Amino acid sequence: MFTSRKLASTLVFTVLIALAAGASCRGFFVGETLNSFSITPTTATVPLGGTFQMEAYGTNSDGSSAGNVTTKLTWSSNESGSVSVGASTGTLSGIALSTTAATITASYQNLSSQTASASVCVENGTNFKIAPSNGSVTSGTPQNFTASTTASIDGTNQTVDITSAVQWSTSNSSILSIANGSDPAVGTTTSGNTGSVVVTAAYTCNGVTTTFTTNFTVN
Repeated sequence: MFTSRKLASTLVFTVLIALAAGASCRGFFVGETLNSFSITPTTATVPLGGTFQMEAYGTNSDGSSAGNVTTKLTWSSNESGSVSVGASTGTLSGIALSTTAATITASYQNLSSQTASASVCVENGTNFKIAPSNGSVTSGTPQNFTASTTASIDGTNQTVDITSAVQWSTSNSSILSIANGSDPAVGTTTSGNTGSVVVTAAYTCNGVTTTFTTNFTVN
């Protein structure tokens, strides 16, 4: 009886040793640890009112793939007023049009953080408009301009002000020049200079530029 028990114990011990030896490289006793990761894409465009999913893939300390580690990281945005990000999901949300790209940071414990840039823009915009359209102004008098478009946001068509997001120009800046980056865009006329000019607003989204124009007269 004693011999049988001793033999059984020896067999169990032998099996455990064999299992441990075969599985040690896969972390049988010690769990694998994340050694590095990278996030993708490194540049993202988020639709206004929409979302975009960032992803991260890692490598374990033993060199094996850790697969998708997106939800294991801590995510943050330095421009949460335009691009917010789920701290544990990596999901970007387009809050407001951004003239400056946000820096999206992913961190994991003591590993080096990884970053990407993300901008919010109007996608599938239609009916771009400049106001006033085909207007006129007296020479020496300032004129304010605005730009807007109709875009699909959360399934509904909404009018979006894109004045500060477009690049303004005119066909003759000695008659009428327009400053960029403000809302409304301020048009400056030179006293004594009159004539017709073409006012242009250029909106770039996802690398595609849409240009829309209107005629304006300085009397």
